Amino acid sequence: MTFGIGRGFNRLFLVLTVGWAIYCAVVYPLQHQWEGQNEALVKYWNDNKNCDQLIKEAPEEWSLTQDCYEQSTTDLQSRLKFFSFRNFWMLDAAFWKLLIPAMLLPPFIVYATAAIGQWVWKGFNAPSKG
Repeated sequence: MTFGIGRGFNRLFLVLTVGWAIYCAVVYPLQHQWEGQNEALVKYWNDNKNCDQLIKEAPEEWSLTQDCYEQSTTDLQSRLKFFSFRNFWMLDAAFWKLLIPAMLLPPFIVYATAAIGQWVWKGFNAPSKG
C-alpha cells in the first residue's frame, strides 16, 4: 500500500482552508458579537446602578430619574444593534481590505511553505541513477 503524500496534503489543505474560512466568516463575527453584547450589558447594569443611586440621592427629581432609565435602555438597544451579526458584515471598505487577506493569505502561505518543503524533500530522496 503506497501513500500519496501530495494528494493527502492537498485534501488536508482543502479541509483546513474551509475550516479557516468558516472561522473567519462565522465564528469570529459571532465571538465579536458576544463580546460586544457582554460589554453592552455591563454598561447597562452600571448605568442602572447610577440611576438607582440618583433615586437615593434625589428622590424628588423623578423625571430626571425616569429619563436616566430610559436613556440607559435606549443606549443598550443601540449597542446591541451595533454588535449584531448582520451589522458585522455592513462594515466599511477598510475592514474588508483587512478581512479578505486575513482569510486568503494564511492558507496560501501554509500551502506554499509545504509545497516548497515537499519539493526540497523530494530532492533529497531522488532515486540514484545507475
